Amino acid sequence: MEVTGLAVGVVGLAGLFSVCLDSLSRFQSYRESNSETHVLYTRFRAARARFEQWGVSVGISNGRLQPNHHDRLDNKKTADLIEDILQIIAKTICKESILRGTRTGSRLQSGQLGGQSQSRGKRIKWAFGGKESRNEQVDDFEKLVQQLYNLIPPEDKSQSYEGLESEAWVEDIRQMLAKIEEGIKFEIQRDVLAWLGRSPPSEKYEDSLRKRVGTTCKWIFERPTFKSWLSPVDSTKPRVLWINGPAGFGKTVLSAHIVHHLSDALDTPVAHFFFTSDNESREDPFSALRSWLYQIAAKNDDAFQCVHRTWENDPSEKASRRTLVDLFKQVVKAVPGCLFIADGLDECSQLSNGDASVARFLRDITNTIAGFDIRFLLVSRDEPEIREALEENEEILSEYRIGTDDVEADTAAFSQSVVDKKLSNKSKGLRSAISEAMTVRCQGQFLWIKMQEESLRNGMSKKRLHEVVENMPSGLHHLYDRNWNRIMNMSDWDRDRTFALLRLTAFTFRPLTVYTVTEAVLITQFQELDPDEYPESVNNEYIRTEIIGLCGPLLEVHDHPQHSSPGNRTLHIPHFSVRQYLVENLPPPAWMQANDVLNKKYESLHHTAIARACVQYLSLPQIWERDGQPCLCVGAFLVYAAHNWMHHARLGLMDPSLLELSKGFLLQDKAQFKSLINYLADPEDISLAKKSVFQPQLRPFEYVLYGGWINMVDHLIDDADVNEIGALGRSPIFSACHSGSAETVNLLIRRGADLSISDSLGLTCLHLATAYGFENIVRILVESKVELSPQDHTGRTPLHLASTRGHIKCYQYLLQRGADVNIRDKWGGNVVHYACIHGQAELLRFILRNAPDNFATDYYYRLGSPLIVASHYGDVDMAKLLFEYGAVSSLFITDTLGNLPLHYAASYGHAELLELFLEHGGERTLSVSNAAGITALHLACGARERDRIISLLLRPGVEQSLLTGDEEGDTPLYVASAAGYASYVKLILQYSEPEHQRLLEMRNRNLETPLFVASYNGHTEVVKTLLEHGAETTLHVLNSHNISPLWAASFNGSSEIVKELLYHGAGKTITTAGLGGETPLHAATTENHAEVLKLLLEVPAAPVNQKTTYGFTALFIASRNGYHDMVELLLSADSIDIDSESWLGLSPLFTAVANGHLEVAKLLLSKGAHLQPWEALISTASGSCSPLLGPFTNLEPLSRDAEALDFTPGAFWCYVCTLGVRDDQEFHCVECSDSYMFLCPECFSRGFQLCPRLHVLVPFQSDESDSQSNEDGSIDSKDS
Repeated sequence: MEVTGLAVGVVGLAGLFSVCLDSLSRFQSYRESNSETHVLYTRFRAARARFEQWGVSVGISNGRLQPNHHDRLDNKKTADLIEDILQIIAKTICKESILRGTRTGSRLQSGQLGGQSQSRGKRIKWAFGGKESRNEQVDDFEKLVQQLYNLIPPEDKSQSYEGLESEAWVEDIRQMLAKIEEGIKFEIQRDVLAWLGRSPPSEKYEDSLRKRVGTTCKWIFERPTFKSWLSPVDSTKPRVLWINGPAGFGKTVLSAHIVHHLSDALDTPVAHFFFTSDNESREDPFSALRSWLYQIAAKNDDAFQCVHRTWENDPSEKASRRTLVDLFKQVVKAVPGCLFIADGLDECSQLSNGDASVARFLRDITNTIAGFDIRFLLVSRDEPEIREALEENEEILSEYRIGTDDVEADTAAFSQSVVDKKLSNKSKGLRSAISEAMTVRCQGQFLWIKMQEESLRNGMSKKRLHEVVENMPSGLHHLYDRNWNRIMNMSDWDRDRTFALLRLTAFTFRPLTVYTVTEAVLITQFQELDPDEYPESVNNEYIRTEIIGLCGPLLEVHDHPQHSSPGNRTLHIPHFSVRQYLVENLPPPAWMQANDVLNKKYESLHHTAIARACVQYLSLPQIWERDGQPCLCVGAFLVYAAHNWMHHARLGLMDPSLLELSKGFLLQDKAQFKSLINYLADPEDISLAKKSVFQPQLRPFEYVLYGGWINMVDHLIDDADVNEIGALGRSPIFSACHSGSAETVNLLIRRGADLSISDSLGLTCLHLATAYGFENIVRILVESKVELSPQDHTGRTPLHLASTRGHIKCYQYLLQRGADVNIRDKWGGNVVHYACIHGQAELLRFILRNAPDNFATDYYYRLGSPLIVASHYGDVDMAKLLFEYGAVSSLFITDTLGNLPLHYAASYGHAELLELFLEHGGERTLSVSNAAGITALHLACGARERDRIISLLLRPGVEQSLLTGDEEGDTPLYVASAAGYASYVKLILQYSEPEHQRLLEMRNRNLETPLFVASYNGHTEVVKTLLEHGAETTLHVLNSHNISPLWAASFNGSSEIVKELLYHGAGKTITTAGLGGETPLHAATTENHAEVLKLLLEVPAAPVNQKTTYGFTALFIASRNGYHDMVELLLSADSIDIDSESWLGLSPLFTAVANGHLEVAKLLLSKGAHLQPWEALISTASGSCSPLLGPFTNLEPLSRDAEALDFTPGAFWCYVCTLGVRDDQEFHCVECSDSYMFLCPECFSRGFQLCPRLHVLVPFQSDESDSQSNEDGSIDSKDS
């Protein structure tokens, strides 16, 4: 049970319907104008109109259930199904948080950055889904609306109706709800983890596991340093272990085995990351942090909740480094004992300088883990930058250096495996001798052995093999020299191709497929794509001769994990030392001018070459007109070139050739540029979309600004209007602020950029810079006299956004320069509320220290006080901080719905926070009710896994709460019983002893006791618990419909509960009938519960012949519904009256025949049922043989071709002819409280318009005044 509004429990079906309708009505503002979506949108609007009309027709309007609403809405089973359908609609179309009213506060209303018009919590889900997903969701919506019409058709329609008796239909609804809820959960997890930004896929871990030979690598687990790191004396302190060693010593294979071993051996989470030189992660060591968080969040719910909470409030498409560090701290706090492993950190391009350097990464990690129980393992070469960063925290650092003694046995085993594979037909002695010689010469380097593999051939003689081993160059560098000399002696064409292959493997940001590289090499060699130059077939032979044959062993080709075709295999550098060798030796292309090469870092030359190849490729018209191309290589380079060319250009040089090609491509009217932007705005791979930035209207200048290519900005700015409004209502200054380039921002300001422009959301450039935490840009803007406290369309200032993201330096600077901290958003939220919502404790402390005294207790925000906001999320540290600044008084201040902080802590299961509140006087609010009459105990009793919460609440001060009924009169015990939580029931009853009997006997507005509702809902364990504690006294207590617990359990069909009730004496109520005269036997029979009926028939003097108000016995009902087994059971009763007549003199045999139940009719006849004429119903009126009551003897006969509905079992059938009811036509007596009946139109029009006591019947939804009585006591029928 939720706190705010309590969704359905308090607001009811009408409220839930209104929530859905309100959400659906906002769809238009999210829809795309794309012509492809027009048909889909039209279907959606039509379904939405039908949905709204259905609500009006059944009596739901203006968020309320009207007095003359459809009576079926009062039927619990019907209402439950409608609720399920509405929940499905809400969850299919809208985020779940909409159902929670204002729970997520400003997240639901605040516009987000990056072009997203609404926050994540309030977006229409299918508006940003793929086309296939949108189609599926509209299909579901249409079907669900039709289900509502099937369930309760509008009165002015002639719709078929499938009743609740169809268990298959009911189960379909349940399964649909479960499927959609699971889908929502999956989508949320997918979106959250996508925002987290899982690092580019790397198969290094799996590859390294496969490379391990036999029992190698086990030595590490015996080293004392490793043992003490893994099992430290003080487990409350973090421990960092750095394993380092020279290149080629098998460190990565060792790391993979450690990961595998610890993942199996430890119960705590183990997360790993393997850096590689051919992966874009080498540019950003924080990729490891992304991957660690992704792995932990994907497997641990506590960690996922940390990430989900931050994601929900983060405007960026991908988590920033600062956000990652903050999240890392939250996760290691929430999930103690985590173990993080990073291999190959030395392969990163920046070791010491910059925000994305290895040194910065290590400092952030080691500073963050201080005070937490985690272990961090780093495996790398001994680089001075890494050592310097780690030794800043020597007290937590352990180091182990791998030496040749450590790996001697392992290199021997590896050498033997290589020799055995290559020289399989040689003698064991020769193989051992060759292996030993290679082991001695390798000097501990596994890579050296691996790269000598091709030198060994089975056809060599013994003498030649020994010579080969003796002549093998020692050390990796000499080995690389030998292969490089071979490449330099190739023909010009082969050498150029080899250089291109090595460049595209060593200096791209991710491994490229054979298909991709094949096309990229063509553009590199020929500056065009000649169809005749494409290979006829990309197969294993092509890879062997045209790739490995040219580049091996400096290049490897790996199988793709999902695609087995040779063209999908990927190219890799075998070791980081190979990449370093290529940086020093791979020459730049011949077209690059000599003065660009001098005194330049070679790596930048290769990025320049790749960027030039990309822009050449993107400039070709045939790339954008490639449909129908037979070769899979055609267009293979597009994805990489489109998304990475500017990144390569930024890292490269502004070579004249690259400059001219790029300027020619970056033209507003250039077809190829437009094609690129359209491709980026709507890529085939939806996961690559950046729709908030790349939109079809994006201009070249904005595109370059977003990409942060400063050198190109300098060349384009002379022809650009720096204040031209583009996509999202933004000018170029927005793009510059988004990119984080202070240099570009300065350049635009010097060129006259207008800093007062606001975009379509009301955001200014200062909003953007602050939201992304670019302090240097914030300073530039402020010094340029930008307005300090502008408000967007939701009233947020830059200070609000700084509070949201925790950018304390931006906040401090803005405050120092005079930004107004007192401004509220349109819902009354100030910076304190925003900091609390987003869990920014450090910034909150600074805010409170420098804000007015009342900020900690400010309750003008729609969600309530800051403490209430913190209570939503269970943030104990935030609450403690608020208490430091006087917020204890907020424990006693409610929000607009009457909820207190205690309510929220109890509702959401925040036990630690609840304890804190109780320690500070919160016990005074234990019995305080909110606007719906609900206390904290009510809320806890309605939610799963709240045993600890309830135990905390059950203390002095809660006594009044135990006796308090909510708007429906439900006590906490009733709520727990209704929900089926036996443990809660037991806790309450034990606490309440010896006064618990009063709780057991309390009744709600429907006069229901806890035992009744538990019996009705089928909660066996709850029923047993209640009876064990004395609920026997309520076995005879009837609800407002005169129904007993035994009746309720019989209707539900729980044989276990019926058995339990009968054991405690409920048999005394077996003859007690409801308002319509139905006994438990009638209830069980109507619902076809055979096992329950068996139990009831065992009760002495079971009333098998007792009739309802209309004279229906259990046998009559079973015969009418065709329940053969039930008829057999009833006929086995000794006193059964097989010919018992209904109010109209009809027998069980009549209704079995009338409804077409041949087998039941045969059974009745075999047991002696008598045949009788029913002329008044089936032939002509005849007083002599009619069983009808006097007033009905002159009725018109029922036509033989009278239209009737298809048979459906259950409770809804005409009480005259017993055929199916059309349009749920139900009538009631204006004088008798127990007289209501269903009548088909045919029987009503024939004159069946009086109850058994001969009073006037009126349609159930009409007032008596609506019917005009005739002098003879009948009424005129209305058109049906």
